[in-house]
Amino acid sequence: MDQLDVMVAEGVQRALAETGLGIKDLVKGTSIPPSVLCHQLAAETSFTLSDLVRVASALGRRTVDLLPDVGRIP
Repeated sequence: MDQLDVMVAEGVQRALAETGLGIKDLVKGTSIPPSVLCHQLAAETSFTLSDLVRVASALGRRTVDLLPDVGRIP
């Protein structure tokens, strides 16, 4: 588990909470398999750029909004 993976997963989780959507909604809106999405949200695997773009679109966000602030990356 990489620190960047953790920070991206936290950004996606925060956006999910803010929109009130659940994982099932996100799976439906992105076509990312549930097992893959769960591993990504747990920062066990990295979000691919294409997955992150699909997640942002499903959440009505810009992809960059899901990424950590560059100054916070160790």
